[in-house]
Amino acid sequence: MASRVDLHLHTTASDGALRPNELVRAADSIGIRVIAVTDHDSVNGIAEAQEAALDLALEVIPGIEISASLDRDDIHVLGYLLDPNEPSLQTALRRLREDRLAQARAMVERLGALGHPLEWDRVMAIADGGSVGRPHIAKALVERGAVATVDEAFSQFLRRGGPGYVEGPTILPQEAVELIRGAHGLPSLAHPIIVGASDYHPDLERLLPILKEAGLEGIETYYKGYTPEITASLLAIVDQYRLIPTGGSDFHGGGVVADAELGGVEVPWESVERLRSRRQELDARRVTAN
Repeated sequence: MASRVDLHLHTTASDGALRPNELVRAADSIGIRVIAVTDHDSVNGIAEAQEAALDLALEVIPGIEISASLDRDDIHVLGYLLDPNEPSLQTALRRLREDRLAQARAMVERLGALGHPLEWDRVMAIADGGSVGRPHIAKALVERGAVATVDEAFSQFLRRGGPGYVEGPTILPQEAVELIRGAHGLPSLAHPIIVGASDYHPDLERLLPILKEAGLEGIETYYKGYTPEITASLLAIVDQYRLIPTGGSDFHGGGVVADAELGGVEVPWESVERLRSRRQELDARRVTAN
């Protein structure tokens, strides 16, 4: 049975396979009652998802997943209950998308030099108007027959340090937190542990004090592949830093990346309640301050 809550989902606005309205219908059909649309460096799918949910018993939380980097470690920061139309956020996201586009072009060129030429127009078509990234290049490699699967494309070519990887401009994770806070959102550190990913190991002891000072509000404590022991250890950290435990499947669909099922991670209803309560508290403070 699917969880009633899934706070980490992607659509065609970034590297997901489903349009926002399709994602909403799919979630509703299996009994999910609250979802967050958290596309990579994009809020473009939120309005369509919210409109699709108007006549359903399902709430769409406006969200995002911002990509950042610290000491060559990829760090992702989720944002919840933000204002997607906040001008400062829109300006920053436009710059991030331009940087991602340039990075993707450079990787396609490098793959061509390695003997695996790809048509840039085809990569763009796979992205279907979303924020172009490595998963779209990976899918193009599969189509061309260079690799059998998207996972193989990453392991052979597109992983950080791989022969087809090109470093791109990035922002610090504390800057991502500040961007989300500037849009009145609640930042949560995404997947602090990725099971089976030997190259993903952020130093939480160093990272969390920095992010907490910048305004971090949560940690993704419920995630695909997490054992009860991993979740328990993260809940202890959540308590230590007085944060909100969040969670979700990181569902993309369509085999774009290694996936969990939609609603496939059990997320407590309490996570939604605490996010709502914290947002109300911060809104009240802003009203009082003004």
